[in-house]
Amino acid sequence: MILALYPSVIIVSLSIIILIFPLVKRRISILKFLYILLFIIYICSLIGITIFPFPVQKYFIETMIEDQLGLKHNFIPFKIFYDAMSYGSLSFGLTILLKQVVGNIILFLPMGFVLPMIFTNLQTIRKVIFIGFFASLSIELFQALAGLWIGYNYRAADIDDLIFNVLGTVIGFLIWKLLYQFLNKNNLIIVSK
Repeated sequence: MILALYPSVIIVSLSIIILIFPLVKRRISILKFLYILLFIIYICSLIGITIFPFPVQKYFIETMIEDQLGLKHNFIPFKIFYDAMSYGSLSFGLTILLKQVVGNIILFLPMGFVLPMIFTNLQTIRKVIFIGFFASLSIELFQALAGLWIGYNYRAADIDDLIFNVLGTVIGFLIWKLLYQFLNKNNLIIVSK
């Protein structure tokens, strides 16, 4: 498990090194440095949650293919609600529903909140939604293509994930809009030069 953190630690460390120079030369503020660093940590976590662990063990992959244990892709919007109701136990179905829906929304909340904080040219909902949609679509496409490349779907491409990720981005942006006056009053907004 600790080995899985190494790429993120390396990326964050390199980011700090790269961002130190503009910080020292006063091209970026300490506030922007912190926001960018938190965003990089968020992106590393997002990739870690949605892509890894990536299966590489030959025996494991062969077993998964042989026993047809891969996940199924979903291209039917809101199928998660039907699936949750069709489980034998109501509590189990609700648990799956909450995990999928709430988890996907929470996963992309920071994107909608932090993008307009860091990039002053991304303070419209249309631009933030586009980036959230594109990021989520990229993850889903990667999961589908990785399944084709490996030979079984270790992760499923799911339209519901895309929908709820974008919803999370929108909610994050709306939270940013609601808190904008408070953040601005407390000098927590980056002012473009």
